[in-house]
Amino acid sequence: MKSNIKFILLFTICFTFYSIGQTAALKKANKFYTTQAYAQAIPYYKKALKADSTNKLILANLGDCYRLTNDTKGQLLCYGGLVKSGAAEPIHKLYYGQALIESGQQESAKNYLEQYSADNRGKELASSLDKMKAYTKNSDAYKVELVSYNSPQNDFTAVKYHESIVFASSRNKTKWINKKHGWTNDSYLKLYTTENAGYGVNLKPTLFMGDLSSKYNDGPICFSKDYNTVYFTRNNSNKKMISSEDTYKLKIFQAGLNQNGFDRVTELPFNNNNYNCAHPSLSLDGSYLYFASDMPGGFGGMDIYYSKKEGETWGTPVNLGPKVNTAGTEVFPFIAANGLLYFSSNGLDGLGGLDIYETKIKNEKAGRVYNMGEPVNSSNDDFGVFLGEDNKVGYISSNRKNGGMDDDIYNFEILREVKRGKEVLIITKDKDNGDIIPNTKIVINGETFETNEKGEYATTVEEDVNYTLVVEKDDYYKLEDSVSTKTSEEDTFTKELRLEKDPKLSFLAFVTDAKTNLALEGVKITINELPSKEPFDTYTTTATGDYHKPIKDKKVGDKISYSFKLEKEGYLTKTAIFIYDIKAPGEIKVNESINLSIGKVAVGMDLAKMIDIKPIYFDLGKSVITKNAAIELDKIVAAMNEYPNMYVELGSHTDCRGSAAANMKLSTARAKSSAAYIIKKGINKSRMTGKGYGEAKLLNGCICEGKIKPTCSEEEHTKNRRTEFLITKLK
Repeated sequence: MKSNIKFILLFTICFTFYSIGQTAALKKANKFYTTQAYAQAIPYYKKALKADSTNKLILANLGDCYRLTNDTKGQLLCYGGLVKSGAAEPIHKLYYGQALIESGQQESAKNYLEQYSADNRGKELASSLDKMKAYTKNSDAYKVELVSYNSPQNDFTAVKYHESIVFASSRNKTKWINKKHGWTNDSYLKLYTTENAGYGVNLKPTLFMGDLSSKYNDGPICFSKDYNTVYFTRNNSNKKMISSEDTYKLKIFQAGLNQNGFDRVTELPFNNNNYNCAHPSLSLDGSYLYFASDMPGGFGGMDIYYSKKEGETWGTPVNLGPKVNTAGTEVFPFIAANGLLYFSSNGLDGLGGLDIYETKIKNEKAGRVYNMGEPVNSSNDDFGVFLGEDNKVGYISSNRKNGGMDDDIYNFEILREVKRGKEVLIITKDKDNGDIIPNTKIVINGETFETNEKGEYATTVEEDVNYTLVVEKDDYYKLEDSVSTKTSEEDTFTKELRLEKDPKLSFLAFVTDAKTNLALEGVKITINELPSKEPFDTYTTTATGDYHKPIKDKKVGDKISYSFKLEKEGYLTKTAIFIYDIKAPGEIKVNESINLSIGKVAVGMDLAKMIDIKPIYFDLGKSVITKNAAIELDKIVAAMNEYPNMYVELGSHTDCRGSAAANMKLSTARAKSSAAYIIKKGINKSRMTGKGYGEAKLLNGCICEGKIKPTCSEEEHTKNRRTEFLITKLK
């Protein structure tokens, strides 16, 4: 099948012509070799080899002839001779390894393939020897059967045309030239057609659209969805089409259909006399044309390209990239209706010869490439996929029956969907006790699935792709995770997802009037999470004065911190800091930790009690405002700014210890110092007065004047040491 006549150019042809002994046989062999007439060169090289069986140059050239005419035994003889004599170049070891694979000697092949390091072909082919099990695991998904209309010559690349089948064949000689192609000793290609006559029998093939037939080769071919346009490969003897190497390159042509058949045959704009373009395949919507070419800038040999239609013109070809293309040769692309691209390659891991691969095309990019395995592929050449719009029934081509150059067409049927990649079993469990969590929703890269009653979901993930997972289940926290085949070397692996039980945490709070202790309606509650000050919630109380709100993304054991700001017209705004260690699931009763009562602004009210002013401490015997005292005094400033008609008396009190005179003097100094601080912050001095009371207004019986010795505790003395901020007037 490795034939230029079929527009395949399966291998990068390294024509290393050696100047060897000029016997008559060698002269003829070399002449045929340099003109790519490999089949005709073989008998002359064989004759020369009999005279000199160890000649490296003869073995190399004859080996190339056998390789390019698909003679595995001949390759084993010649390349094997080079290897055994120690005269093999690295490329000969690669070719020898390929021939060993095709002959079923996989283990022997590995050593020679691994010695080739000029590009990735040796590594890829060597890796295939470890994947033989993978090549058979989906064999039940495909059905491949030989068709009845094959000939003893080459028949390949069948496609549907309405209810007929069109294919390329070398079964007959041309009308004009009674000769064979020197590369293969076979006739030139023509396009033939046949129809199903029923009961699995096809009518005798006849030439398809005679006006498409040229003097040399025509085919393979593809059609637009409506069959009104055809694209096909051709080469001919037009002198205008000759390359700088004096060879006729393959080109892709387009033709229209009218009542008399196809006409208006034109070249596509990206054709070039100096490189080949072949094997067109048109996307279902007609906007993309995939093809094979050895144009400059590729990865080696023939590569797969695509051209996008821009109006009525085909755009500049784009190489499909290194996932598809290799230093070997990639040919016969076919773009299916479902976006899968099929192609053949000898540079990727495989069973031998050309293998058929598939990849998903998304956003004009190729995804992971997969070998289709048996029975689609064999140790021989497999190529030329075609599938109908149902993506289930079509054809492939292969020379598996007899090997060599005898290609045949096979019916091809996909019996079930094949999921490519590695199989992963996802299991959802409870994080704390390990119990299975059934019927759990899993979102994998945007697609939603659900685990079964056993908490399991089995799927296939592509290699080298990272999949995002979002897992959701009632009474559990949402879990975000990922899965990748890189986590396991096995073809199947398990991904266990542990979900944390939602403790159903919530805030429960009640806002009351500071004077009546009754529920307070119309209080705006603003809650921010600390220290980020991220807004948590805003709520206005109803007549019940209560507040209830679930807390998401928190769990038992967390330490939380929030600010609660309470606002109501006519009431003093209050901000309280709530810090809490979550020790159990359920409701968090905020009122047990902070005071959520607010008071009406009225004469006689002590601001310190309404806005939870902490005790204002001074250094022993001093009246200098400390840093902590300033924080509390700033709260008074804020309250007085909120109510500009508010007048306040700052009263400083001491306990009974120490002399009354000393206490009075110290408290007066502290009161005036505190008032001065508030005035300095922008409060009009007429609104703020500072007065020291010493021990004159004790709150309890802790008297210690004269001979009286107090029996009060330190806590009782502390109650007397206080600073009050009494509202004296509201204008």
